Amino acid sequence: MTTPSDVPGPAEDGHLLDSFLSGEGFDPDPFQLEAFAALDAGRNLLVSAPTGSGKTLVGEYAAYRALARGGRCFYTTPIKALSNQKFRQFRRRFGPENVGLLTGDHSIDADAPVVVMTTEVLRNMIYSGSSALHDLECVVMDEIHYLGDRSRGVVWEEIILTLDPAVQLVGLSATLSNTDELGAWLGEVLGDTAVVLSEHRPVPLAHMLYTEGDLVPVRAAAEQRRRRRTGYHDERVAGRSRAPWARRRDVIERLDDERLLPAIYFVFSRAGCDGAVAQMRRARLRLTTGEEARRIASHVDAACADVPRHDLDALDYDAFRAGLVAGIAAHHAGMLPLFRTVVEELFSAGLIKVVFATETLALGIHMPARAVVLEKTTKFDGETHALLTSAEYSQITGRAGRRGIDTKGTAVVLDQPDLDLDALAALVDTPRFPLRSAFTPDYSMAVNLVERMGVAEATSLIGRSFAQYQTDRTLVSRTRAIERRITERDRMRADLEEAGGGEDLHEYMRLRAELSRLERSVEKSSRDDRLEAVRVAMLKQTPGSVITVGRKRFGMVATVLQVRTDIPADPALLCLTDSGWTGWLRRHDFAAPPIPVGRVDLPKGRRRLDGRAKKALLHRMEGLRGKARGRLRNGGGKPVRKDPRIARTRRALREHHLHADPHTEKLARLYERWARAAADVDALTAEVDADADSLARRFRGIVELLEQLGYLGREDGALRATDAGRLLAGVHTEQDLFVAECLRRGVWNGLDAAGLAAVIATVVAHPRTESAIREPSDEMLRLALAETARVAEDVAAVERTHRLPTTPDLDAGLAPVLHHWVSGGSLASILAASWQEGVELTAGDFVRSARLVLDVLAQVGNVAEPALARTARSAVGALRRGVVLDHMA
Repeated sequence: MTTPSDVPGPAEDGHLLDSFLSGEGFDPDPFQLEAFAALDAGRNLLVSAPTGSGKTLVGEYAAYRALARGGRCFYTTPIKALSNQKFRQFRRRFGPENVGLLTGDHSIDADAPVVVMTTEVLRNMIYSGSSALHDLECVVMDEIHYLGDRSRGVVWEEIILTLDPAVQLVGLSATLSNTDELGAWLGEVLGDTAVVLSEHRPVPLAHMLYTEGDLVPVRAAAEQRRRRRTGYHDERVAGRSRAPWARRRDVIERLDDERLLPAIYFVFSRAGCDGAVAQMRRARLRLTTGEEARRIASHVDAACADVPRHDLDALDYDAFRAGLVAGIAAHHAGMLPLFRTVVEELFSAGLIKVVFATETLALGIHMPARAVVLEKTTKFDGETHALLTSAEYSQITGRAGRRGIDTKGTAVVLDQPDLDLDALAALVDTPRFPLRSAFTPDYSMAVNLVERMGVAEATSLIGRSFAQYQTDRTLVSRTRAIERRITERDRMRADLEEAGGGEDLHEYMRLRAELSRLERSVEKSSRDDRLEAVRVAMLKQTPGSVITVGRKRFGMVATVLQVRTDIPADPALLCLTDSGWTGWLRRHDFAAPPIPVGRVDLPKGRRRLDGRAKKALLHRMEGLRGKARGRLRNGGGKPVRKDPRIARTRRALREHHLHADPHTEKLARLYERWARAAADVDALTAEVDADADSLARRFRGIVELLEQLGYLGREDGALRATDAGRLLAGVHTEQDLFVAECLRRGVWNGLDAAGLAAVIATVVAHPRTESAIREPSDEMLRLALAETARVAEDVAAVERTHRLPTTPDLDAGLAPVLHHWVSGGSLASILAASWQEGVELTAGDFVRSARLVLDVLAQVGNVAEPALARTARSAVGALRRGVVLDHMA
């Protein structure tokens, strides 16, 4: 480890690398040496390597070089938690006097030679022309693949596009499948860029399946299952009847026996994480020694000493502490950030043995483990349970295996009733993922760029974005595809005309196409009706119901073992059929709504549905088959939809003179081939036209809107930012134009600090679930909320006029919460009141929402007229107390 006194001066520049590596205790990997050489050569650098491979060492060397050479280095991260972690790590490495922090929440030694910051802070520095950039030598962008993130990626590309080319850029990324593409773009934008790619993990990763108490390699399990598909479900259902809490304890105890702790146990549900910790505590699972327990208790008590006791009581601190002392913790976005930090610190110190976590833990936070466990390979995406992507699986499992400690890492997936082992094996075999740019211009960006460089140059810069670069690279191949398809279309047209196809054939084929369209529409409507009827019937079932499955003549009888209704739009039934098969059935597995034909008593208190119990259930179902056939025969069902246009079109088709012509079918086949080719040409041409220059077109639309609203104005024939535009340039949020319009129109003037925080919460801080909120009693706040809603409608209307995406909707769900907090309310009263109002709110949600409001309040304090700015600053002071403060260690 390098100490502050070890940092060499400029005279030792030739020996920087040797000095840097002298305290590491291991030999660098080839990709690290290649990256170090690129840095020493003054080249920009992109490093793409697996999670846990040591690519951050490259970023540390970039900071070390800048420090030793008397320059400055900015180390940027995508999230504040990672910035805080890097800040503590760099202070230990380079000395407190050499490292600062800028995250929006914190400004610590901002003039230090090495400053850790979030990307938003650097973006704002560039636009404001901050003097801090004058001696900037290097910018490290950790987790640069975040430029594909829908909500954060724009900022990354803004920085890359606007950074002074004289500043060396170092990008650190997870393993991408298109690293060369990203590197080539960086080279075009920034100049000479070295691309260093490594797919080697210093700590090998084993992928295991936990099934029936055993750990089996995933590929071997998939191959074995392919060889014996029949009878497989009979074996699988037996081991899954064990209670979830007991199975979790079994898994942890097995990992402990195999010396695979500490482990991160991914559950993908906040409530599931908290529930798992509570379950393990009730099961009296203890994973720590007496000495470890004492060290944990001392650490957590010291870390939380500044939090008021009444807030700790509201957060159930004693239960949180008891779990930690036992070596068990949760980690998710709903937790208090301070609690999450404590978990991260104790886990990194080897004191916490198992952390139940959602996928947020995999997003950059350094918490390596010996093993990771995935309870499922699917997670809810807002609509359905979707399979993890290769990127998500790679990020999560990459946490397994600690360099310099473990000889291998282990990723464990729990066997599940509906687990697709072939899909899991594909995830294991696909450690890399493609990066797609999420860049799109917004209003504040447009004002800043136009003010700095004018419309033409700003438009050109937008066209140099990675998003447009990726689009342009595909246009050449797509244009060639269009040319080939045009040639085929013209040849087919000539063949059709030579065979005698004319206008009468065109009319005849139009009738045929219309008939097919109408029949497909009716078929889809009937299918949708059937699926809805099936869904409704499935939701009515309970464990023990015996139902029909199938058609009238080919039906089966099945006993419902479990019902899953966590997604009402896509329920699932775990069933044992009369053929002996057991598995999950969904809507598409039923040809008709399931009909109850009886009930059976399911075995209770058993660890498994053993052979005797299963045989008894099959016997009971055998006696219900006759009744099931009768119910199916008489079940009827919803009538198939009818459309009178179908009969009319069929009649017109039969009356057409070509219908009885024996040569018509040959002509029809030629016509259909030509029509498909023509449709392909039109579709491909439309796609190319839409994509070519797409971002520049959107940027021009934004500029036109801003000129219409007065944020940009003509000055000596050129567009420049007006006073309103300069106000907008200082607002950085997804609702930037909307916030600026509210400030311009004065709709928030006259509000007190609590009222201003409440109304801004309706703009930027939305609850996770919809809620019905009573109108506030304060007349001024009620009027401000109503006027804010009118501004939102006006902004959306002008956006639609310019064919731009509309401003997000307002949501007043958290307005009372922020109002109460700024007014001095306690955390306990806020959480209790939110539940009474029907708002789903955790301490972590509240803190995150409060900080979103804080961020906008701080911006309002900088750009608003004096009276409102004072109110905003007062609100900032009232918000920043108790749990909202980020207690830095």
